[in-house]
Amino acid sequence: MSVSTLTSPSVQCPECGVHSIVEYKPTVYHCLKCDFEKDLSPDSDHQESGLGSVLMGFASVLLILLILL
Repeated sequence: MSVSTLTSPSVQCPECGVHSIVEYKPTVYHCLKCDFEKDLSPDSDHQESGLGSVLMGFASVLLILLILL
């Protein structure tokens, strides 16, 4: 595993505000101070929104069934 420090001093952690963000994996950034982690890969956004859509659809079906009863 290789960890490379970001070269831009303007990148600061959104959680603690310290400039200690490193690139943990090719698309994962990690704060060395507070352990904040963010995956910036396009797949990570689709997974979260997909789960939200499934849960919303399930809740809608339950609501319709309750109204019909």
